[in-house]
Order: sequence, then structure tokens, then C-alpha cells
Amino acid sequence: MLAACSTLPTGPAYLVQGVALAGPTCPVETDPPQPGCEPRPVSRAELLVRSEDGELILTARTGVDGTFEFEVPAGRYLLEPQPVEGLMGTAAQVEFEVTDTPVELPVLDYDTGIR
Repeated sequence: MLAACSTLPTGPAYLVQGVALAGPTCPVETDPPQPGCEPRPVSRAELLVRSEDGELILTARTGVDGTFEFEVPAGRYLLEPQPVEGLMGTAAQVEFEVTDTPVELPVLDYDTGIR
């Protein structure tokens, strides 16, 4: 879900997608998770996408199901998840490279603070 654009580099654009999840959702984690204790989607999380030189390229938001997608031209980028109200920890930044195929980013893990 694309929210706003800055100056996008030129060239054909390729799909980048992923999901943001928050956990733990129960005080005791088991593997596999107990029913109802799976990580939950992070809705409306703001994600900044910067070029290799640090310029803000675009801002995206996760949907109600925690998924997000946007398109950027080939190049190296940094995804910066922003803090989400009600969650203790923010997901780690992700460096990624776009070539000539769609990119699936690793899960953005937010911390609920439940222990």
C-alpha cells in the first residue's frame, strides 16, 4: 500500500512486497505456536524507503492484514520501519536490492512487549 512518493529514480519499476507481524501474543511461546498465539498483523505501519545515498524515495503503509507492496526501479534501498503506537519494539531496518524481478522482503518483526 503506497502512501506517498518523493523523487523516484527513473527506469522500469519492480514490485517489492512483504508483511509486518507483531509477537509474542501470549506470555509463553511454544514451537509450534499454541492456537491463538500466532504473531498478529501490524496494520497501518509506516515504512520509509530510502535510496542507497539516503534520499527518501517513498513512504508506504501496511494494510490491515500487515502486507505491503510498492514498486521501485532497479537499485539498492533501505527500508526503515517506523515505531507503531501500542508496540514496544520497532522492526529492524532492511537493506535490499532490486534487479529485474519482484522482491519478497523478510518478515518485519515488531515486538509486542508481552513476556
